[in-house]
Amino acid sequence: MRRLIFLIVVLTAIATCLVHIRQGESAARYEIHKLQSKQIKLRRRLWDQQVKLGQLTAPREVRLRAEEMSLGLTARRSDQRGLAGRPGRFE
Repeated sequence: MRRLIFLIVVLTAIATCLVHIRQGESAARYEIHKLQSKQIKLRRRLWDQQVKLGQLTAPREVRLRAEEMSLGLTARRSDQRGLAGRPGRFE
């Protein structure tokens, strides 16, 4: 009889531990899923920002914005020289 009671107590303890472990696994799976969803959203946002940056830094866009701001960076004067006093390569 004592063995039976001992066996029931041990099996109950094992079952309780298994339930606790499975709850932990379930919580971990939920957290992993949530983090993966966030990672996907961040990758999409990064991709959009890279595309936007590529558009903004395209030579044509830079030249257009420089002209709009009247920075004087786009028109080259005839007396202007390139680096180290040499003519620029586009002259």
